[in-house]
Amino acid sequence: MKPNNLTVFELFERQQRYVVPLFQRPYVWTKEKQWIPLWEDISAKAEEILNSQHYNHREPNNHFMGAIVLNPIKTSGLQVTAKSIIDGQQRLTTLQIILFALRDFMNAIKQKDLLPTIDLHTENKCKMEQAVERYKVWPTNADRREFEAIFNAGSPENLKAAYPPIRQRWQRYPDPPPTLIAAYLYFYESIEFFVNVDSNEDGDFTPEDQAERLSALVEAFKRHLEIVTIDLDEHDNPQVIFETLNYRGEPLLPSDLIRNFVFLEATRSGAKVEELYNQYWIVYDQPGPNGETNFWKELEKQGRIQRQRIDLFVFHYLVYRTGEEIYITKLYQEFRDWWQKEPRQVETELKSLQSLSAIFRRFYQPDTNTRTGLFLRRLRLLDVTTIYPLLLFLLNQDSIALSVSELEGMLVDLESYLVRRLICGLTTKNYNNTFSSLLRNLQKAERLDRATLRNLLAGLTGDSTRWPDDQEFETAWLSRPAYHQLGHRTRMVLEALDMQMRTNKQEGAYGNLWQLTIEHLMPQAWQTNYPLPDDLTTEEIFGATVNRNNLIHTLGNLTLLTLALNDSIKNGPFSCKHSEITKQSELRLNADLLNLPLPLEWNENAILVRGQKLFALACQIWPHP
Repeated sequence: MKPNNLTVFELFERQQRYVVPLFQRPYVWTKEKQWIPLWEDISAKAEEILNSQHYNHREPNNHFMGAIVLNPIKTSGLQVTAKSIIDGQQRLTTLQIILFALRDFMNAIKQKDLLPTIDLHTENKCKMEQAVERYKVWPTNADRREFEAIFNAGSPENLKAAYPPIRQRWQRYPDPPPTLIAAYLYFYESIEFFVNVDSNEDGDFTPEDQAERLSALVEAFKRHLEIVTIDLDEHDNPQVIFETLNYRGEPLLPSDLIRNFVFLEATRSGAKVEELYNQYWIVYDQPGPNGETNFWKELEKQGRIQRQRIDLFVFHYLVYRTGEEIYITKLYQEFRDWWQKEPRQVETELKSLQSLSAIFRRFYQPDTNTRTGLFLRRLRLLDVTTIYPLLLFLLNQDSIALSVSELEGMLVDLESYLVRRLICGLTTKNYNNTFSSLLRNLQKAERLDRATLRNLLAGLTGDSTRWPDDQEFETAWLSRPAYHQLGHRTRMVLEALDMQMRTNKQEGAYGNLWQLTIEHLMPQAWQTNYPLPDDLTTEEIFGATVNRNNLIHTLGNLTLLTLALNDSIKNGPFSCKHSEITKQSELRLNADLLNLPLPLEWNENAILVRGQKLFALACQIWPHP
């Protein structure tokens, strides 16, 4: 390593390019965490310079702005000398954005004397092979369009016209501009405010005042704002240094480290890195076509922590590939250890990741017009993600070839396993071991089919793993207060029952019922319109009350209604409820209410009868061998 102490101007005055590897993460610095503190440091140093000139204050001390790590890039012919930024890309990119803003502000107020100095530090002006070599800093793919737009815009007005505010119909405020655009606008306004501070008693400022304050900013960059550059040589390992330094700025995600590791491996092997990145990885980094948040950057809850989907995918992918339990808190180390266990072809591994990522995406965006998609949607509501590696295996048609009926049968059994355990109130704590074990056994099974999976599930014993049989399932179905113990998953169970009642002659076989609310046929406040029998003793009344208060929350007493219908009948007598439900509801779940015997009465016996009918349907949806 060769460390050097350079001012910002010394860093940029060379005819040289600082290239951000395309596989590094995009620009992520923000106003509150980085821009404001950085500008406070810069403007404070400029104020010190002004004070030293006006009030004979001592010469300002130099201010250390951090370190960057650079690795030489081989160039030839007329190519401009280039270095790859191993660490410090956020800082270097921001400094160039500030210099662009300073250049444009000087142009706006016609301060031409200092412009040649700024131009020297914002653009390479020498012979070159490609036009992009003019840029001192060349960011990663995701940021290049905005970076070039800032360089060429010439003013905030032109940039705002190119990136107007976009407000979605359901949003109160417009979406924020791209981060690099926002950075330029912030620093331009900050420069404008600094330069136009009132300089005399009548509140006016003169071109001379502006020139003096601009000169102080330039002097700060020229003499007093320092960066340590660490130049690597051929014996240094860029990846090790990158890992050691990555927490100095905005913390990197495991997927950032993994991307950097994989593409440095590609660089070492002589592969065409940019082609590999554009073909296999760019989709994980770039925003949507209309600037919407990238699917892979969306946050999902994992335990008590929110993580980006790309990190969760790599975690489940690694469990699938290794068949072993790994720790998501050590995801990068786990990935690196797995990679280095045997020789790997970068393109082969990237192709595998890409193929499995398409399957993983279906977990969050399922097609509910298919049985597989319906299972994936219910799985999201069950909130059981430890099964994902097993599903990556079963749904990966590149490695196994299951018929549609065989695959759907296996998913039905997995859904049955999960729902039956849910209804019976059995723990989910051992699911990671259970599904890892199933994955390993299926991967080495002589025959992969539904019968094999069923035998494995049926062979599980003990409260932490068993697949409840019909007897245990029925007891829980009729007696457990599902409304309280299942929470939002109660609606999923009721929706599944309604779907099971439908035939292909009826519309909406896989309709969306999530706008509906859960209704108690006998209301929770039952005392007024659903009295207990008159001939009970005090002791019997107590027992009957306890029994009823439990029974009204069982599945036999629950249904789905629109919010308007639910509000209109709430705690009313059953005759009124029955009339409105049978008149208004189109759900098959409520169709059996039409056939109730007269006189209409809804009591404990009616709840149990309906519960048994629904249980028979539940056994069809979630069968047991």
